Amino acid sequence: MAQRPFQTGAAVNLRSGESIKEVVLSTVPTKKRFHIKFLGINGFGQPNQPLFYAVHITTGSSTGIYPVSPNGVAEIAEPEFPVRYFGSQAVILYADPGSEVIFTVARKDITGNVRVFIDLCGILVDVGARSRAGR
Repeated sequence: MAQRPFQTGAAVNLRSGESIKEVVLSTVPTKKRFHIKFLGINGFGQPNQPLFYAVHITTGSSTGIYPVSPNGVAEIAEPEFPVRYFGSQAVILYADPGSEVIFTVARKDITGNVRVFIDLCGILVDVGARSRAGR
């Protein structure tokens, strides 16, 4: 079974007045499965404004929504984004061939701008047709 390292990521921007945004991080190549091993989030936002983060993965025709909970928060000297939210974690997620890996950022309080960077890494694994003996 051939495999190779793979990494993808994106930046998500919510402007003042926006409450939610979804972005497609990657479309898994045909005949490959993306085994996601690790993810990291680096977000910049407003004080006392919790953010909701989730990764959407399709495996076996079923889409799962996996909330992510960054554990770091720090105030920074940046007028547009005075608070930084950050964290990373090991995960075990499998995205099917041809499926989209989607990332969502949402918030209740829509005051001020938010910018969130997410990165996922893992391996792309060949998914071949089953042999007759394996059926």
